[in-house]
Amino acid sequence: MAPPRKHHYLPEWYLSRWMRPWNGDDVIWEFGRVGPQKKLHARYRHPSATGYAFDLYTIPNLAAEKAAEIETKLLQIIDDRGAKAVSMAERDEAAGPKDKAGLVQFMLSMLHRSPERIDYLERRLAGDLADNPLFDGEDPAVYRAGALDTFTELVQSQRMIGRMMQMKTFVINLGEEAHDLLTSDSPLMMSNGMDHKDAFVMLPTGPRTLIMLAENKALPDYVAGHGGKAISKAMNDAVTVQAQKLVFGPNTQQMRFIDNRLNRPNLHLRDEVDPVTGLVKWRI
Repeated sequence: MAPPRKHHYLPEWYLSRWMRPWNGDDVIWEFGRVGPQKKLHARYRHPSATGYAFDLYTIPNLAAEKAAEIETKLLQIIDDRGAKAVSMAERDEAAGPKDKAGLVQFMLSMLHRSPERIDYLERRLAGDLADNPLFDGEDPAVYRAGALDTFTELVQSQRMIGRMMQMKTFVINLGEEAHDLLTSDSPLMMSNGMDHKDAFVMLPTGPRTLIMLAENKALPDYVAGHGGKAISKAMNDAVTVQAQKLVFGPNTQQMRFIDNRLNRPNLHLRDEVDPVTGLVKWRI
């Protein structure tokens, strides 16, 4: 059996949490455009038909099975464990170290796995080696392979995993007054720095739920205390501004909100986006 070529940087199980019935099918809505002057499109999609790129994690110049190992032996395992861990957290089931590690590594992977992030790593590597005579005229595939090697190191970073394992897991459920939470091709939110006691990591896990890792319980209490409408507005603001190309939701009700933010360079939050990670630098 040939290795899969369709590599989901947004796992199907994750996007399926936004599915709602439309025209007799369960679908999610995909919003996107290229460039700030282009019209925003809205298309309904099955989660299997979006959030992917062909051969995204395929290592160049290797035999097919070996070339696919990032997808088949790393990310598919991370996604399977992540799906289980997210469901356990939402059901408030006690999680052992293996389940907690599954949640942590899935959330960490969501920081690095987009096509734009992989391309950034490739450009950075090529730029760093541009003046090195040993790499003069080098095959571009070498930089792609190096970028994917860096990617696997980042996703498995023991420093980051260890720090996130120190944090407790909190699920914040939003009430009916809230707007539906959106997600995007860059949905993870992090504090401005991870080495202080108020560090946190957040990820929307559905239209009415988000997971927060934090050492200090006062942080999720503080967030939850703002009420569902304020939380959903702030989360959707960041998720949409961080997005590279695509935003997803359960319906088209927030299309104008997305249109005003996606790839809009003059938005106030643009000044708060970290140029390396692409994430909004949150401060609570």
